[in-house]
Amino acid sequence: MKVLATIVKEFLLLIRDQAGMAFIFLMPMVMVMVMALVQDAPFRDYQEAKLEVLFVNADHDSLGKKIQNAFLATPNIHLLNSEDSLSAKKMVGSGEYKAAIIIPAGASVSLRKKTSQLIGQIVANLGLHPGPIDSLVTPAINLRILFDPAIKINYKQALSTMLERVVANVQTEWTLVELQNQLGQNHSDQQKKKIDFTQFLTVNQQYASKRNKDVEIMSSVQHNVPAWAMFAMFLILFPLAGNFIKEREEGSMLRLRLISGSEFPAIVGKFLFYFCVCLFQFATMILVGIYVMPFLNLTPLVLGNNLPGTILAACSVAMAATGYGLLIAVYFKTPQQALSFGSFSVIILAALGGIWVPVYVMSETLQNISRLSPLNWGLESFTNLFLRGASTMTILPDLLKLMGFAMATLIASVLIHKSRTIS
Repeated sequence: MKVLATIVKEFLLLIRDQAGMAFIFLMPMVMVMVMALVQDAPFRDYQEAKLEVLFVNADHDSLGKKIQNAFLATPNIHLLNSEDSLSAKKMVGSGEYKAAIIIPAGASVSLRKKTSQLIGQIVANLGLHPGPIDSLVTPAINLRILFDPAIKINYKQALSTMLERVVANVQTEWTLVELQNQLGQNHSDQQKKKIDFTQFLTVNQQYASKRNKDVEIMSSVQHNVPAWAMFAMFLILFPLAGNFIKEREEGSMLRLRLISGSEFPAIVGKFLFYFCVCLFQFATMILVGIYVMPFLNLTPLVLGNNLPGTILAACSVAMAATGYGLLIAVYFKTPQQALSFGSFSVIILAALGGIWVPVYVMSETLQNISRLSPLNWGLESFTNLFLRGASTMTILPDLLKLMGFAMATLIASVLIHKSRTIS
């Protein structure tokens, strides 16, 4: 009954505090919508962005055409023809375009000549062709890619790799053609075999997920909704610490202890009430992600197929957030101290935990430090559940960390409060 009475008292205090209600419910919903909108473009930049690339084809032969056709068939690259390399360099240097591919004049002729020289040397070394060998070395073909200095490194690597792959395919094709030409000079063209290299190897791209279909990928909504939901849950320390310290200063806490004979029921009652408030916060944020985000032209939140695991993860985060808020409330003696340190520490834990930016874009040192943040444990759990279709056993280590953190903070709160009451 004493625990229930504490829960009722905390409920009445919270609903009378309209500013506090707005802070822990309304502000997080606005924050998650703003952050999802702001970060939508960067997330799409890695997944759906179309890169405009200038193409200068001074070759006007088969090599230039093959390179052009390969890039035209790539959905994320928009190839734009340019007249000359000087104007292309100027436009790329000014940032108007991110890159330009320049195929020099005579590139096809040079490649054929170098291929012929190479095959001629190989055939001659094997003693299969006693004819004269062209000893004149053909200069290397200088294909160029001009990059905007501000281009992202992943785009730079992707363009370079693709150009090298196309050229390698052309070289292989022409090498085999030249080999057949030199070994079968007395045969007609109809007897020469055309080899289709697409039948040699295929690459099947798919996501390593336990779901068979409808795999969700990382987006601003999938990241920000669970991330800022947890951030909002940890902000529960503001009303918790404010009410706790106010009761202690006014003497209400002492009177409750004299009536109950122990501070334990009051602390447990506060813990249970704010634990439920955290779960309600999480539920409202999830509903915002599912039903409100589409009205902002964003993708809706996808929860995955493990609802029991999601509920267990939410409860674990709620326990950790409430325990941390209770520890702050008990340890500090004034509201200014508690709220200043609490807000600062939650921001640090959120930044290190991957709430603002994903952990994988951090340096290796920060990635190692982020594993110490309880918000990172929760975020990893929700990422595994929502995107990877993980089982409850997969996220169990992170959930045990959150529960252990919650129990440690709760026990520390009871001991600190008891020691101060006795003294």
